[in-house]
Amino acid sequence: MIKTLSGNNLSRLWIGSYGIWWRGHRDMNLTELQKDEIYHSALLHQLELWMNFTEISLAYGHWNACRIFSDTIRKSRINRDSIFITNSIYPRDFSSFDEVNRDIELMYEIFSTSYFDSTLITQSLCAKFWDTIVLNRLHELLDSWKTRFVSISNGWNLFIDKMSQEFWDKLIAHETNLSFEARVNQDEGIFENCKMQGIENIIWRPLRRNATNKRNRWLLNALAEKYNKTTNQIILNWISTLWLRSMVMSSSIKHIDENWRSTSFVMNQNDVDMINDYRVPWLQVPKIDRDDTWDWVDMISFVINIDDYL
Repeated sequence: MIKTLSGNNLSRLWIGSYGIWWRGHRDMNLTELQKDEIYHSALLHQLELWMNFTEISLAYGHWNACRIFSDTIRKSRINRDSIFITNSIYPRDFSSFDEVNRDIELMYEIFSTSYFDSTLITQSLCAKFWDTIVLNRLHELLDSWKTRFVSISNGWNLFIDKMSQEFWDKLIAHETNLSFEARVNQDEGIFENCKMQGIENIIWRPLRRNATNKRNRWLLNALAEKYNKTTNQIILNWISTLWLRSMVMSSSIKHIDENWRSTSFVMNQNDVDMINDYRVPWLQVPKIDRDDTWDWVDMISFVINIDDYL
């Protein structure tokens, strides 16, 4: 079981950081800016609820997500060792591996820390900069205690197996997508493979930024009425029954509280099974790129643009 350095168990719902300050990576035009104080208040509220995990990248919001998150930790009464922070490295943000190393070192400075709980890479990062270079750097970080663990993102079974063989019990998490509509990872057996190898599955964008709720799905509406909950709470609760952890970004205290209460009730197994068995009619799932050859649609693009396939 993953724990913070201080020995605390991790919360069932985790803090999403993509979208803090502005939504976007370093190579993107940023959108949806709000005042720093709104993000500070939202993050502090989540930390005070004992939501104690986040995944963050220096490229989020052109480094401002890290600035705001680190400032919030410093201003809070929460000890750094009580928060599990994953430093994520995405290939789209770099033209050379020297830039990767620069970002890694700058992250320690911004967070005033000597370690990250995990350092995350993607299958596509290995494809861009060669496996040997990337994996050797991870081993260096582990050996120097600059990272406690290694995580991966949006991997397929062959990559998951390879990373598991490389890092054994130091590979602790796989971040990927599951939503009411997008079931590719579920159908491909990704979650079961990780579970068998002791790798935690972390779900990003489980609510599709409220897009599923707006789709007015009859099954979610029926279950929301039955349990007197919102459809978003039904989705998050369902995901938790699969022993997966959801990571949700919100700057709204109201929505944070709504999401947090999603773990406070129990759905009966028949209802959980109905959601597991359900597949959205007329969803044309494209061929998903599994080896970063860009022959087909990559997983992230499919998830973000899933409405185009409905």
